[in-house]
Amino acid sequence: MLHFRPAFRPVALLAAVLALLIHTTIANAKFVGKADDNPRMSQSSSPYLRSHSNDLVRWYDWGDEAFERAKEKNLPLFVSFGYTACHWCHVMQETHFNNEAIAGTINEKFVPVLVDREQRTALDDTYMLVTELLTQRGGWPNNMFLTPDLKPFYGTGYIPPSDFTGLLGGVTESWAQDNPAVLAEGERLATLLEGYLNRQQEAQNLTPALMAEAAKTLSGKFDAFAGGLGDGPRFFRPTVLSFMLLQAERTGDADVLDAVERTLQSGLNGGIHDHIEGGFHRYAIDPGWRVPHFEKMLNDQALNTEVYLTAYRLTGKPEYAATARKTIDYVLADLTSPDGGFYTARDADSEGEEGTYYVWTPEQLENVLGKQDAEFALSTFGLIADGEMAGKVILNMDSVRNQSVPKLDQVLAKLAEARKPRQKPVRDEKILANWNGMMIASMAQAAVLLDDASYRAAAIKAGEFVWTQMHDADGVLHRSHFKGINDVEGELDDYAQMARGYLFVHDATGDKVWLDRAKALLAQMKTNFQDAATGDFFGTRKAAGFARTKPRSDVDQPSGNGAALDAMVRLAQRAGTPDMRRATEQTIAALSGIAAGTPTSGASILSASDSFLHGQTGVVQFAGNGVVNARLVPGADNKSLVIRLQVAKGWHVNSHAPLEDYLVATKLDIAGNEAARTASVSYPEPETKKLAFNEKPMALLENQVEITASFDKPITGPVEAQLQVQTCSDEICLLPETLKLRVALSPAS
Repeated sequence: MLHFRPAFRPVALLAAVLALLIHTTIANAKFVGKADDNPRMSQSSSPYLRSHSNDLVRWYDWGDEAFERAKEKNLPLFVSFGYTACHWCHVMQETHFNNEAIAGTINEKFVPVLVDREQRTALDDTYMLVTELLTQRGGWPNNMFLTPDLKPFYGTGYIPPSDFTGLLGGVTESWAQDNPAVLAEGERLATLLEGYLNRQQEAQNLTPALMAEAAKTLSGKFDAFAGGLGDGPRFFRPTVLSFMLLQAERTGDADVLDAVERTLQSGLNGGIHDHIEGGFHRYAIDPGWRVPHFEKMLNDQALNTEVYLTAYRLTGKPEYAATARKTIDYVLADLTSPDGGFYTARDADSEGEEGTYYVWTPEQLENVLGKQDAEFALSTFGLIADGEMAGKVILNMDSVRNQSVPKLDQVLAKLAEARKPRQKPVRDEKILANWNGMMIASMAQAAVLLDDASYRAAAIKAGEFVWTQMHDADGVLHRSHFKGINDVEGELDDYAQMARGYLFVHDATGDKVWLDRAKALLAQMKTNFQDAATGDFFGTRKAAGFARTKPRSDVDQPSGNGAALDAMVRLAQRAGTPDMRRATEQTIAALSGIAAGTPTSGASILSASDSFLHGQTGVVQFAGNGVVNARLVPGADNKSLVIRLQVAKGWHVNSHAPLEDYLVATKLDIAGNEAARTASVSYPEPETKKLAFNEKPMALLENQVEITASFDKPITGPVEAQLQVQTCSDEICLLPETLKLRVALSPAS
């Protein structure tokens, strides 16, 4: 089962073609015995690197020690990028890096460097593009050959040991016999790639029509039956789904919403979903979402949860809320440290094979369930017909989609008990700032939308952990934390995703400390990463490898620039100033051309831009540059909706019946089905005061305010609360605003 990376980069602009002749001769290799502990690996802050401390390949960490040795010995670097939960990384470790002949060649003819790609994402992204260009595919492990000054001249994913041996021989021979050509090729590739990755495109006017058309075009690329993009392995592509949900909300386009729902329904019912413990596997290798690659990554849990929550808000379908809950509950049960930070991943492998913890044989089912229930389970789940999992059972609910089947619940309960004694895959217990930010954001959104205090508490605890344990007093955020060790300087998306997470905790709690922390992180982000000339951002504070590049393409998560722009937009909506808005506009201008040209990889940028240019969405929104917080709360039995306003000290909004004609009234209108449109609205009694700019008394709403829309009978389906407010202080009144808070009410809410 190959480990794919979703590759949607527009690579046609580059014409780099590898000029090296790779021989298939086997290089002479000295014998290597059993390796002793390698302190460079065993003392690492990365569990992945630690797991390679006894390899026959004598690894270096990415850093000056390796680079200086390569220059001193005039040797190329062999750099392998991988991570703990990567199945083919484990295979290559066993069959290549502990093969005496292969390891001997690597140790003698190269400087071997091992990189945890989760710790050094910008570095991995840059060199992954080389492999994608040269081999037309990407994945991990990503194995690169670099000159001593870190210029790439070849890259490949997993290849069998015999082919890899030939590759090593060819590279060794070319390095020795045609070194100037190899160096020239590295220089050429590095120059082309750096120019490509940092290119600027003319700004686009991101109109509502352009956004709607982009979503429409994307929806046409989804599988007509099972959802998902493309013909290959099935990835969720949460940034694309989020953008399409946003446009479906804006335009009411049923085709766009349907494409997303096909994907979400396939995901929650398919084998990619763990139907016993909850949570999602990395991706499915088949178009039907049935056979997954079994690793579980924190970023997937976070981003998928956010998509399911949004889909629930827009459709009211209870299965989306249930899926979000089950995913969060899995994270809390299995990927949460005692101190509150979230662990990185569960491996795909256990007992030496992929998926052993999760799959079943017919015999195992019969032993657990008995003959009759095993037959029911087999008829429900089915057998995998071909591939590495042929003849095995992977739990899926395609045959009983959204049905209540009591017998199935009993079967799942028995299988859950039977699975407990199995050997669990290894857990990567490092804590990453960027992925924690994603999970904190999803947890806080669930706290609000699902009205769950335990999720709010978990978001707060994780947020406190990162701030107190991974963030220094001088403003530096570390990317990785493991066993009390902070390591690797924070990258762009660490600052952006943590700031975004803190903004959602602010929404869930109303506590200003989270807003202040987000401000501090974004100020540091601007100092460390922003290109002052253009307004967009570099991924790292200094060069990562041969270049300092700008991450602007979504792959399995938002790009660094997409995350940064989203955090900037959300901060501007909550605590905006004219300078902040101008800075955000400059960043949008710098990113708009690339994102509009490639919406599949620019979806996170498009979503953030849309929110800034065309208004907020969600059940928590802000007016008056953040001094008014409006929250939509469904009432009991769906017979009412409540708008709760929190107005900052020193500010007010006008009452629903102001005493002066020129003042704009606070007004709530309900749109939706017929029952919703006949709602009766009740407003609180105002305070009557005189303010400095008006000698006459004024009717004001201050501090905490509740406005209630009541219905004659319970309502279901999409409802939009349109709230008109004018925010004023003792000295100034801001322009009137209309907030549109949308939610779909289901009978279960």
